[in-house]
Amino acid sequence: MTRAIRLSALAALTALAACSGSTAGPSTGTQVTFNLATTNTALGAIRGDTIPTTGTDTLVIDSVQVVLRDIKFQRSNEDVCDQEDSLESGDLRLASSHDGDGNGGNSGDDGDDGHHDGCESFNAGPYLLNLPLGGGVARGFSVAVDTGSYDQLRIKIHKPENSGDAKDVAFLAAHPDLAGVSIRAFGTFNGGAFDFTTDLDAEQHMDLIPPVVVTDSTTNVDLTINVDISTWFSDGAGGVVDPNTANHGGANDNLVKDNIKDSFRAFRDEDRDGHDGPGDED
Repeated sequence: MTRAIRLSALAALTALAACSGSTAGPSTGTQVTFNLATTNTALGAIRGDTIPTTGTDTLVIDSVQVVLRDIKFQRSNEDVCDQEDSLESGDLRLASSHDGDGNGGNSGDDGDDGHHDGCESFNAGPYLLNLPLGGGVARGFSVAVDTGSYDQLRIKIHKPENSGDAKDVAFLAAHPDLAGVSIRAFGTFNGGAFDFTTDLDAEQHMDLIPPVVVTDSTTNVDLTINVDISTWFSDGAGGVVDPNTANHGGANDNLVKDNIKDSFRAFRDEDRDGHDGPGDED
């Protein structure tokens, strides 16, 4: 018998927001636009609603929501970010800020501290995003990035909490069902409904190959965050697990969290096709 993981097509991302950071050097106002896409490793370059594999289980994923916040572009040849600790603690001040629904947030101004910063950092979000299942690329949000060469993107899979900062509190006022939840998925496993949620809270480090170079003449850069959702519920031995067993405290909680963390990658995507390849070079 054949196991199938079918991915149902969704609408585009639910939020569009722009934030600006503050680092040493002149600001170019270059907009880096984040897109979101999904791939299915079992199909390689071919996209579709059904992933054929071997086995006796059928996993159908109808929708996936992801909460993301806090963006960092690490400069090439830098080992660490000067502002890493402050960003992790949520204390990084920004010249301007928006939450995931496009509403204004707290603002401040770091100013030019006169030294080279290892990262371009944005305390942005939380953003509530729908993964565009079944193929295609969905536009998400944009940030204005300073001149430089960047070889790593960091972004946080985030569980918003009412005990968190003001942006989390505002986000949860609009989305109370996502308190303590960073990812939510609906679908069926062998015909029975599942409602999967996770409290995964992790910063994703994604290498940018080749590096993204922003110059004074650069106006816009498109980056795609590609998520291989077909691996999320893999048991590591060619089978899949029931998503209901991967909820908080479940037998497969940690397994699926690790799979999710390994499923993200990012690349320049000027033709916005969701694939890293020709047409995406500087």
